[in-house]
Amino acid sequence: KGKIVEIGKDIERSNCVDTGIFLCSPKIFSYVEEAVKEGREELAAGIARAAKNRDAQVFDIAKIESYASKMRKEITPWWIDIDTEQDLGRAEKIIIENASKNPSDALACYIHKPVENRLVSWMASFDITPNQVTILVNVLAYGVAALFFLGYLLPASILTFVVGIADGLDGKLARVKLRTSRLGSLEHSFDLLFEFSWFIALSWYLFRSTDSSAPLVLCIFIILFIAFYRHVYDQFRRAMDKSLDDSGSFERKFRRIAGRRNLYNIPILVGILLVPSYSLDTLIYSLVFILLHSGTTACVYSLRAMKHMRAVDLKTA
Repeated sequence: KGKIVEIGKDIERSNCVDTGIFLCSPKIFSYVEEAVKEGREELAAGIARAAKNRDAQVFDIAKIESYASKMRKEITPWWIDIDTEQDLGRAEKIIIENASKNPSDALACYIHKPVENRLVSWMASFDITPNQVTILVNVLAYGVAALFFLGYLLPASILTFVVGIADGLDGKLARVKLRTSRLGSLEHSFDLLFEFSWFIALSWYLFRSTDSSAPLVLCIFIILFIAFYRHVYDQFRRAMDKSLDDSGSFERKFRRIAGRRNLYNIPILVGILLVPSYSLDTLIYSLVFILLHSGTTACVYSLRAMKHMRAVDLKTA
């Protein structure tokens, strides 16, 4: 059981696949020498000789841990034999799909992901590095902050959605090109920084324009809630080696509506579109909505994290 009986392309019935990847001991050289003497110079011929001596066995890829906490999903090992252009296209799609994190919010899942996949497929053909994309995204993001600060609200709001898509490109491109790095992990910290800069810039503009301190107070508490639940989220993954979004059926449903930058951009855009019909005070209500959204997310994340971590503590006590 588990031994290779026969190997080759002329087998009519088989229950395993020869991927061309073998883990060999020095003994393989003796089998290869025997195969060469018979006029067969391929490595597979040496493996076939080992199989005849019951000295070769299969490896069950199902034994590989398939859950990747940083990707928030199961990534099943796969292999494809590329003989045609269609095979190559199929392989590229599989690579890009596996390089995609399981999206959290609904906007990222249903709109951003397909757009990002197409862009990454195109960008992968060029000599563009993930770090270059990160720098470009940050330049664009702080341009958005400047537009909010100066009062160009509609262009700024539209660009927040562009940044939302562009922000998913660098990590995905790094995984597709096998160019992930420790430096690249800092991208999330810079993401949080420019996200906060948007709230600060918008709130400061509203404060100057309305002579009301309400936008600044709302901004302080929004940043407080976001910083708190982001920290809870990160601590949970470090402690549990699993994403909080993937820790239960409730969490998998809640993540679609949980507080995220992508979803916060929507009430801001709605408020801006309503300003001509009403007043700038409409945007204060947008900030109130974001405050409630972020506060609810902070409460849910902290309570659910405590529940799951407590359950593990009780099991291991």
